[in-house]
Amino acid sequence: MAVPAGTPALSLVVTETALGWAGVALSEAGIRHATLFHHTEAAARGELQAAGGVERDDPRAEAVAALLRGFALGTASLTEYPVDLPSCTPLQRRTWLALRSIPRGETRSYGWLANQVGEPGKARIIGSINGANPIPLWLPCHRVIGSDGTLVGFGGGLAMKQALLELEGALPKRLLA
Repeated sequence: MAVPAGTPALSLVVTETALGWAGVALSEAGIRHATLFHHTEAAARGELQAAGGVERDDPRAEAVAALLRGFALGTASLTEYPVDLPSCTPLQRRTWLALRSIPRGETRSYGWLANQVGEPGKARIIGSINGANPIPLWLPCHRVIGSDGTLVGFGGGLAMKQALLELEGALPKRLLA
């Protein structure tokens, strides 16, 4: 993702969690971009740098890192922390912000989300918008599933989607063989 010239730099926050490395790029107003969980610090850091994140001191960094670590342990919610959506259409804004209304431990369908944003019958369009969510976890797109209850579509892969939903109690935990 190219960062437009003249765009203020975003503070980069990366931390290791129980699920891997994750982070955010913070603007003055809140989270502008977030990663899912990565196997390496370099992968998480690289994604955020591509979104315009830079290394600089930010007094919010430790609190944000602690929230990410708590989320990965199942003890913290991320949906109340301020977000600062990048330039987007009004429908993208409504869709992404509506994700915050899905309670932890619950799921909703793409059709439900389409209805929530005033676009009944447009679940596929809403699914595409959901897939372009720039602030995953904080805008919990992983809580949106198919109308038949199947796990479909997720940038981090369906295994990660399942793991996140299990962590939140929305799905029963898989039994280990």
